[in-house]
Amino acid sequence: MANSVIDDMNDPEFRKLLSQEELILEVTETICDILENEKISRKELAERLGKSKGFISQLLNGGRNLTLRTVADILHVLGYKVTLTPYKEGAQKKELIIKSHAKRTRRVA
Repeated sequence: MANSVIDDMNDPEFRKLLSQEELILEVTETICDILENEKISRKELAERLGKSKGFISQLLNGGRNLTLRTVADILHVLGYKVTLTPYKEGAQKKELIIKSHAKRTRRVA
């Protein structure tokens, strides 16, 4: 007989994997939102990072592992920084886990 969702949620390993996937989803959605708001294509992001468009698509579609360094590199070339706000599991989530703050850098001509 198949496990129910309740059974899965009682499994510590399942909860750990779910937590990982939730964070990955939140990070990739945040980056995609920034790209959309700034009107920056995946191709342009790839150029700024010196990577291929395929690499960026794999990152943002979940086909490639997003490291903290890669997230920092992406946000840096977009002029953003990130703040991580942990909260206790089961507590009411009062604010976003990840908040993006615009940080424009001056370009010297």
